[in-house]
Amino acid sequence: MDKKEEKILIERIKAGEHNLYAQLVDHYSDIIFNLIYKVVGVRADAEELAQDVFVKAFFSLDKFRGESSFSTWLYRIAYNLAISKSRLKKRFFLSLDNLSFNKTEESDEGEHLLREENFVLLEEALESLDIQERFLVVSFYKDDKSLKELSEITGITVSNLKIKLFRTRKKLNDYICSRREVIYGK
Repeated sequence: MDKKEEKILIERIKAGEHNLYAQLVDHYSDIIFNLIYKVVGVRADAEELAQDVFVKAFFSLDKFRGESSFSTWLYRIAYNLAISKSRLKKRFFLSLDNLSFNKTEESDEGEHLLREENFVLLEEALESLDIQERFLVVSFYKDDKSLKELSEITGITVSNLKIKLFRTRKKLNDYICSRREVIYGK
């Protein structure tokens, strides 16, 4: 569905053809679920919140002015609900199941073990971050979201996002270095 078709569809829904909303739900359900899952880390919670996002969006559709794309508006609702849910439950977890690293066949067993150790340290470091930091890092580096997209989703300015990402990278690096010192005594 292109932006023009989407705009026409939204106008028809606003005009009373509510049954057409199912098309938007079908189009965005997987994307919204994945975004929420990155924040809450629990499949059942993500499924429930995704439904809540679409219900909230439906009842707020008259507030959608089209200043940003519908997807960005919907992502912002999803992000805000997921962050709120996570804060309420004090759940600071991010599934790393879908993170992948280029694991080529190593000829040296030591190199393979070093890569595995780096993965474990990175996983620990990511778990040490707060919800927003994890979301930003994974969205920016793994999902290739642009700073502009992240700004629209989170409501944080691009310049502040750059600062947050810089500080978060430093935090990850500091965590990994400190863990290596503990492990190797260096």
